[in-house]
Amino acid sequence: MKICQNCSTEIQDTFNFCPTCGSDLGKPIVCKNCNYSNEPNSKFCQECGEPLFEKFKRKTTSTQIEKPELVELPEPPSNGITIEFPFTSAQSFEFAVKEAKLFDTFEQFGENKKAIYRVALNENEVYKAKELLLQLKGWRKRTVYVNGEKVLWDSVFDFSWCYERKLSSYKPEYYCFGYENEWDFNVWGCMRAMMPFVNHSQWFTYGKWLNNDGDWEFDKERIKHELAKNLHSHRFCPALNPTLIQEVLEAIPSVINPKKNKNWKFIESYSSVNNALVWTTNQYGFEQTRYITGVCPDGKGFIKDLTDNIKNKLPDFIT
Repeated sequence: MKICQNCSTEIQDTFNFCPTCGSDLGKPIVCKNCNYSNEPNSKFCQECGEPLFEKFKRKTTSTQIEKPELVELPEPPSNGITIEFPFTSAQSFEFAVKEAKLFDTFEQFGENKKAIYRVALNENEVYKAKELLLQLKGWRKRTVYVNGEKVLWDSVFDFSWCYERKLSSYKPEYYCFGYENEWDFNVWGCMRAMMPFVNHSQWFTYGKWLNNDGDWEFDKERIKHELAKNLHSHRFCPALNPTLIQEVLEAIPSVINPKKNKNWKFIESYSSVNNALVWTTNQYGFEQTRYITGVCPDGKGFIKDLTDNIKNKLPDFIT
């Protein structure tokens, strides 16, 4: 088969002229790429290999992906909490936008799939966004800012699940003090402090012995540090009372000797521990070595000592 270089019609080899346009099929075919004169029946240039007809050229498709235009976002507010999320194909997206629009501070930047949504909240009203948080649950592309600084999501909203449990508990006003579980009993007013007032809690060993007679001094700076660390991700919980926590810390006696204060007792260990007070006793004719690692409350009698110096009202089941 021949191809007419004028109209690209395929023609039988026996034809000398194109039956479509009348062009002379015996003329050499000039390559548009290198101007080489090729034989009349050529399909590709004998000099440079370029296709001589459009139909033999490779079809190329653009592999370049169109980059979406970036939406210019203003800086988030320098005060309070800012929740930010983009368009997504998640099923809860429309519900999230609906919940976000209920706030007076709702803002949208960009349109359609390029849109970014924001809601600003005061630190004391974070829980008002609970329905919005529910819709954003599990999203990868969600951002939160605290006072204009981007932070981890859970460092702000980790309290949500615990607060929900409080609201649905048998006695919500007692819940945070460990009313439902004896091992969570505390006077801080928050179980998430992870420092319960029960026997052998680790924090009762934060301190040092002043002498061999049993005078124990609590390391209140370390206790304060541990409280701040444990409660950081729950600092925006509506139930958290920082004033009560500070009052309890100050009300705990700086120096305690269970020999003199029967509301406290020694924490004993039968294995060697660093900085322990070592006592040797003779019981039933046998000598025993006791390692005293700290002091802890003996019952709830110690609470009376605390409440005398606490202005915040404690739940009835504690006092």
